[in-house]
Amino acid sequence: MANRRMNLDDVLNQLWTESDSEDELLDNIDEDDVLEDVLLSASVINEINLEQSVRDKDFPIDTENGWSNVDTPPVVMEFDSHVGLNAEDIPNDITPLSMLNVLFDESMWQNMVTQTNKYAQSRIQNAHSLKPHSRLTRWVDTTVDEMKVFMSLVLLMGIVRKPSLEDYWSTHENIETPFFNRTMSKNRFLLILSNFHIVDNDSDDKSDRLYKIRPFLQMIIDNFQKYVPERDLSFDEGTCPFKGRVQFRVYNPQKPNKFGMKLFELCEASSGYCVGIDIYHGNTDCATYVETLEDETEDGHVTSHYIDITQTSKIVLGMMARTGTLTKGHHVYMDNYYTSPELYDVLSSYDTYACGTVRINRKEVPKAFGSVKLKQDETIFRRRENLLALKYHDKRDVHMLSTIHEAKSVMTNKVNRKTNEPIMKPSAIVDYIQKMGGVDLSDQIVQYYDVLRKCVKWWKKLYFHLFNILVVNAYILHMKYSQQQKKRSHMDFRNTLVTELIESAPNALKPQRKGRKSEHLARLTERHFIGHCKPKPGAKKQKVTRDCIVCNGSSKNREGFKRKQTAYECIQCEKPMCNPECFMRYHTLKYYKPESNQESDSE
Repeated sequence: MANRRMNLDDVLNQLWTESDSEDELLDNIDEDDVLEDVLLSASVINEINLEQSVRDKDFPIDTENGWSNVDTPPVVMEFDSHVGLNAEDIPNDITPLSMLNVLFDESMWQNMVTQTNKYAQSRIQNAHSLKPHSRLTRWVDTTVDEMKVFMSLVLLMGIVRKPSLEDYWSTHENIETPFFNRTMSKNRFLLILSNFHIVDNDSDDKSDRLYKIRPFLQMIIDNFQKYVPERDLSFDEGTCPFKGRVQFRVYNPQKPNKFGMKLFELCEASSGYCVGIDIYHGNTDCATYVETLEDETEDGHVTSHYIDITQTSKIVLGMMARTGTLTKGHHVYMDNYYTSPELYDVLSSYDTYACGTVRINRKEVPKAFGSVKLKQDETIFRRRENLLALKYHDKRDVHMLSTIHEAKSVMTNKVNRKTNEPIMKPSAIVDYIQKMGGVDLSDQIVQYYDVLRKCVKWWKKLYFHLFNILVVNAYILHMKYSQQQKKRSHMDFRNTLVTELIESAPNALKPQRKGRKSEHLARLTERHFIGHCKPKPGAKKQKVTRDCIVCNGSSKNREGFKRKQTAYECIQCEKPMCNPECFMRYHTLKYYKPESNQESDSE
């Protein structure tokens, strides 16, 4: 049977070399051949397609580049790294706030307070004239405790979504959220937000386009590395949405947020923990960092050979080197924007292995991939030392590069609907589908409770986006190290974090409500009597009239409403009101103003 099969293969190979198509192959077969019944069977033809696709042709240029169609197992170093936080970084009490403090330095709170106060004072000094009702005239230097309360409200706004910032302090019964009024006044929150700063505006280092955000960015880059990730990583790009004016704004039609600032992220594939982050600003810090790397050769000569690789390869290599994941045996998955044979060869030389889709027009990708047409479930591959290049056709062609896998198919968890048999796919494609989504997972978690708002200044938008990523990383660490049997949900984690941040700031300024709550209870519960309005001391007119507190809206929203005055007031409340209708409404209803005036005041 073995000789029979070998002869069959020899005959088929000879016929395929003389034929350009499958139909022509069948025409060339002699009808009197003793193997005719075997050749024409569908099972044998399917077996040919799977085992040896005759469409796979060798190209001389592929041979010159070192590619062959003989598969050998890749040499892959075992992953050798201690996964997780260092013992000194793990807090004794695992709470949302303690995990946030692992990634957010206490010195950064003080830095934000110092620079915010300095910027506010400079605005006051440089202002030629301030309007009497300007919030800036009431500026008081903020403190670390107040800054923590401010950031806790920013986090809470990601959970409680409202159209505008003013709506969070609205007293309208339909949308009122009393927590914000009790925690910080609206004017104080907006005043801190307008003066919020991280660096000194008079800094000399303005050649750096990211200098406005540089201290905070450097802090999260350093602190994210406190956690050593698992073996499998994913590298991809994210977007901080922004449509305003900034020199390095990009447009990507394939992203949900098409306009914004581009971020390169290296994430743990299983959890989405962001290990490293870099921001495109016309250049990237990782590409600049890679050019400073040097290697010592065998003869002791120190050299740098990274200048010749492409810019995208420098970004990936620089990110891996800067995060300390370059020589530990990590497996990194990436898409076709970054994948190239030169990058994979360099990563493999540093005991870092990669897998990803590739564009067939990349330099040194086998030419056979672009010239050979495959049928359903057919595969061709090329091997060059540790590097595997593979082409697989399902509904369309898929091109892969890998320094991790062999050219073999594995069983997937999907079943063919027609034959009810398991679907077989190359192992490189199966692993890529499972482990490429680390960055997408991180972006997905960030979007659940996004804290971003419309903003003119790009660096504030970027700061709040980075802060949200930091909170997501704290949540992932809390999930990994919490000893609770029932893990916290993401929303519960953020709610608890808001509460703990406020409790950790006992000296923050409290909003002064001028006894509004006690007055509110008193006017509905105590005894009240009507009387005439009392004139002010020294007034010539003894019978005075004043604006009714019930009939009239606030002075700034009175347009379109007729002004109503009365000569009566409540003796206990000392509030002018018409007798008897307004007097009864004021002392029996929680929301005493007529509907039209109530809406006007809430606006």
